[in-house]
Amino acid sequence: MIQNSVKIHDNFSLEIKSIYENISKSKKTNYDTITYLFIPNGLNINNQTYSNSKFYNDVKVYIRYNASAYTLEEIINLKTGPLNLFAKSVKRILKEKLTKKNRLDFESKVKMLGAILNNSLKLKTQFYKSQNQSDLQISDQNFFIELKEILQMYRVQIPLIENSGLDENLKNIIKLGDEYLSNISNYYTIQLFEHFKKSSVEKSDLKAVIQFIKEEQEYRKAQNFDASKDDDYYDEILLHKRSQLKKYIEGVLFLNRDIRKDGAFVEQSVFAIAAGLAMVFSTGIAFYYQQVYGNFTLPFFIVLVVGYMFKDRIKSSIGQLFISKASSFFYDYKIKIKDHENNLIGITKENFAFVPFEKLGPKVKRNRVKNGYLDADYDFYGEQIIQYKRKIEIYPKKFGQEISDNRLKSLVDITRFNFYRFIAQMDDPKKSYSILKKGKIINRIGNKIYHINVIQKIYSEQGIEFKRYRVIMNRKGIKRIESVKLDVL
Repeated sequence: MIQNSVKIHDNFSLEIKSIYENISKSKKTNYDTITYLFIPNGLNINNQTYSNSKFYNDVKVYIRYNASAYTLEEIINLKTGPLNLFAKSVKRILKEKLTKKNRLDFESKVKMLGAILNNSLKLKTQFYKSQNQSDLQISDQNFFIELKEILQMYRVQIPLIENSGLDENLKNIIKLGDEYLSNISNYYTIQLFEHFKKSSVEKSDLKAVIQFIKEEQEYRKAQNFDASKDDDYYDEILLHKRSQLKKYIEGVLFLNRDIRKDGAFVEQSVFAIAAGLAMVFSTGIAFYYQQVYGNFTLPFFIVLVVGYMFKDRIKSSIGQLFISKASSFFYDYKIKIKDHENNLIGITKENFAFVPFEKLGPKVKRNRVKNGYLDADYDFYGEQIIQYKRKIEIYPKKFGQEISDNRLKSLVDITRFNFYRFIAQMDDPKKSYSILKKGKIINRIGNKIYHINVIQKIYSEQGIEFKRYRVIMNRKGIKRIESVKLDVL
């Protein structure tokens, strides 16, 4: 099963987030996706101006574990939950001889607790935002009671580490974890406060939210989490520090990517065979005409030169033929997905190519034509189509083994497409036009926009699914993304 979402990452980047579930515990799980980008011809993006290297420079891929879903109550009470596992790791490093394994386990448990709590708060916040005003029950305060208990249970462990004889690095790790927990608690409760305030929730029901924010801000101040030695008028230091902390804690979920060219061995073998065939031809010609003309004669010299010319062309032609046909059998890159202990979690392959509209499948064509602004939308001969193929294999044997979370069951694949190169040939974002109104010509200014249509074809064990999005952008960047509803095919 694949969960898929698309959003704007920044002014020029589109982010596609896909969650791939590790369905089987005994055999690999396979997924395939093909993403088509339909680009107006006027943007001058084609196979002459937009090479393979440029495309992969504009595409950034992150692969990580998907943090397991826990309720706040489960985080508190489950013996195998992240909070209790963290507490056990603290006891272990305090009582047992400090080893590299214990040290790494302690750091991992701090990070996992932070990553899981972040996911739990995100899901809870989304739930509250999705409810109607009448369904909200803020006054019961269970959410804030449980969140406070989690923070308190974590913070009682801090003095045990700080007052021990452990090195400063371990003491710093637990403090970084505390700061991260405070950051995300503060972030999501402020989101809830703003949402409830806009929803006209009674002030009495907001007391729990306000009280929690105040208490946490006082704690942050006491711990100097947001303090800066220098004047920081634009909060650069604060934001950079929080960004680095987020990467450090959530880095426990991220996986390593070992990138190799796909089919490299076969490619080099074909080139070697091509060189051999060319050499056979050249040598055969040389031997034959040596018998005819003898050594050190002008005709024999001319034959040698011509033979060498044909040898070079034969070698090059066979190589080019292989390259032109290779995309049908091989991908551009083969990427091994490995965890921090170098265990192989899965493999992904990716391939980029420009394809003509005529070679698209009938369902892709039908989905592209649907809901066009004009009968032809854009003349398809005036569109360039990028095809980006991904193949994903997930291996269950080592999946999540180093994290020791029995609820871990899926990978998150985040793919970002940067469209900055696309704006070079765009018109100015504002264009003037004239209309006749009440017998007078009125000059007006309108927005000049371009549409980049995105169609995804997703293969999974449940079948084939299509999704389509319309990216609306101008020279200043992406304005919005519209989801296009497709017929059930």
